[in-house]
Amino acid sequence: MRPPRLKTARLLLREFRPEDVAPHAEAALDEEAQRFLGGVKTPYESFAGLATHAGHWALRGYGGWIVERREDGAFLGRVGLFHPEGWPGVEVGWKLARPAWGKGYAPEAAAAAIGWAWTALDLPELISLIVADNANSQRVAQKLGEANTGPVETPFGTADRWLIRRPEGDAPWALRDATLDDAPRLALQLREAMERFRDFSPPGWPVPDHTTDDEVEALKDPNYRCVVAEPGGVLAGHVSWRPAVDALSGPDDPDTAYLGQLYVEPAWWGSPLATKLMDIAIARAGADGFQRMHLVTPAAQGRARRFYERCGWRTVAPPVDDARFGMPTIAYARDLDRVGG
Repeated sequence: MRPPRLKTARLLLREFRPEDVAPHAEAALDEEAQRFLGGVKTPYESFAGLATHAGHWALRGYGGWIVERREDGAFLGRVGLFHPEGWPGVEVGWKLARPAWGKGYAPEAAAAAIGWAWTALDLPELISLIVADNANSQRVAQKLGEANTGPVETPFGTADRWLIRRPEGDAPWALRDATLDDAPRLALQLREAMERFRDFSPPGWPVPDHTTDDEVEALKDPNYRCVVAEPGGVLAGHVSWRPAVDALSGPDDPDTAYLGQLYVEPAWWGSPLATKLMDIAIARAGADGFQRMHLVTPAAQGRARRFYERCGWRTVAPPVDDARFGMPTIAYARDLDRVGG
């Protein structure tokens, strides 16, 4: 199983690769970095540890990530979820190379892993096992909101069990209205989503460009609405809508809102996020007085079409060649007064 990628403001949590073996082994030779992790490791022991975390995904369906700095692609260490047999719970742990210490990378990466655990896995709680003298990791745990519940025995000896519980309701999803500061990340998310359209696009299809300036212009429009989900500091998805009369593809109907964007990162495919975002758009458009909502999606995008049809959307016309989009698209609509029905 390939780990899903998570992007924070500065970091990329990504899959394990062969080129990670050498920097991981180098970090395992650092006495200070290994002081609370059983001492320095041989290249064999380092490889075995890395393979354990990589293989954890196949056995549990979740696991750890390599932490990479987005700015320059530098290897910083690893972070993630760990639950082998005999462990006292699902652990969120972190191990960064010493050059990455003191920059806030550990809590930033761990927060992303926790946010994903709350929302994609719906886990009720997480632990961190920290040796009593490890002040650095204790500070990270405190920043994450963990509390020390006391010592426990583990297969590797005694450690303090730090605990954090999932916040109630939708709080872990960190749903909020988008701001102008979100424009660069929203534009990047849209471009990356368009790249995935290559899987079903015609040969030679050019990926539509969407710049930060385009997103800024949209966010400045008083009739444009956009809501983002940001669990653990990761832009997991967003939804946007506006009056259909203002949309390039919408019907000329003042009573209709146009659902322009509904994108969810692959790390949250299969989670409730798409439904949550869509429901927000539908409820708020209805509250603004719109009676219907309209959308257009590529006719060959089976995943999206099945989702909309399960959620009560109906096609309003057969697929048409869409010159603006460069491939056939199909229109859907739904009545807003059917929300919850």
